[in-house]
Amino acid sequence: MKTLDRYIVRQFLVNFAILFVVLMSLFVVVDLIVDLDEFIQAGEAHAAAWLGGRWVATLGITVGYYGPVVLLVYVFFNGLIVVGAMGFTLTNLQRTRELTAMIASGVSLYRVAAPLMVTGLLLSALTLPVQEFVLPQLASQLVRKKSHLKKVDDERERKPVFYAAAGGGDLLSAESFDAEEGVLRGLQIHDRSPEGRTVRFVRADAAYWRAEMITPEDVAAAGGGSPEIRMRWVLENGVSEEINQTGAQLGVPGGAGEGLSARGVVREVAAYDTDLSPTVLQARQTAMFANLLSIRELQKLSKNRAVESTRRGKIEQVIWSRFSLMVLNALLLVMALPFFLSRVPGNTLVASLRAAGLCIGAWGGGLVMLQVGPGSLPIGGLANPALVAWLPVAMYLPVAAWQLTRIKT
Repeated sequence: MKTLDRYIVRQFLVNFAILFVVLMSLFVVVDLIVDLDEFIQAGEAHAAAWLGGRWVATLGITVGYYGPVVLLVYVFFNGLIVVGAMGFTLTNLQRTRELTAMIASGVSLYRVAAPLMVTGLLLSALTLPVQEFVLPQLASQLVRKKSHLKKVDDERERKPVFYAAAGGGDLLSAESFDAEEGVLRGLQIHDRSPEGRTVRFVRADAAYWRAEMITPEDVAAAGGGSPEIRMRWVLENGVSEEINQTGAQLGVPGGAGEGLSARGVVREVAAYDTDLSPTVLQARQTAMFANLLSIRELQKLSKNRAVESTRRGKIEQVIWSRFSLMVLNALLLVMALPFFLSRVPGNTLVASLRAAGLCIGAWGGGLVMLQVGPGSLPIGGLANPALVAWLPVAMYLPVAAWQLTRIKT
């Protein structure tokens, strides 16, 4: 890297850091002022767990809440922050006449833009490891509401559940679902036949998503195979009742853990096999949750039989959008370059307003298009998730190419 490149990149990174800190601080302060009472009440509720009392607890809870949120905001606003840093860098070079000196020495304006483009691409690419390795670990924190910060561990949010599970349309319901611990309480399962009739009714006080060895008996009952370790819902005080479709009491002798009811045979049951994992439950309860998972987790989720076919296409679109968003950020940088990269100094305020209007509009339009599900656009045949994810890039690529031709060097 030449001295000129290092000089431009250093100024660009400094402006990026300053702009990032200012914008994130502004976002946090505004959002904090709106819901300040929630954090104060949370500090009072958790004061006993902090050595410094309620004010230290309030500060700790506030930092713990906004830390993950800032990373999420950075992923989506990275493109605009990079464009802003580029604008400040080139404006400063124009103001100090350093850009004029570069042109006078025979340096092409494209050569001046090269280190800015490379650094901007690297900063945009940095969002991918954040989405893959950082945000999935913080997903449960990012989907929680501020009102739940003031609840202690035994008062964590537990939403009721009623979903159609995988495997023949079984119906699963629960009084509450603890996403962090993977626990269902007050569980009831209607095991239905292909015709939709309930053939078995399972109830349990609680169910825990755990890895458990499948016994040879279970394997034989499932149609054969070899014993293996499988993730399943381990039941607490689980009872299975086979429904007598004729309405008559079944005359089957009872044994250990087995008895008769007015409808059928009652047996103890230790576990329930299903693809309806805690991840699937969270993805159904919170639409944003799937966007916070890693690509590997999203691929597993799209192959899960408990996920509706209509949502599988959306999950594949989310995977492709991880890469299209990085390209979109690069295109925003290219579209903004002609407003600041000029041989003759001009009105920087007018140039900044024009660049902001174009880039903010393109960025907002791109994000809106990335949220549109496959098959929901009025364009016939555009139902492929990958095509929908790359649609913003295809639309803005000609605009970026045209903008490059406007640079007079």
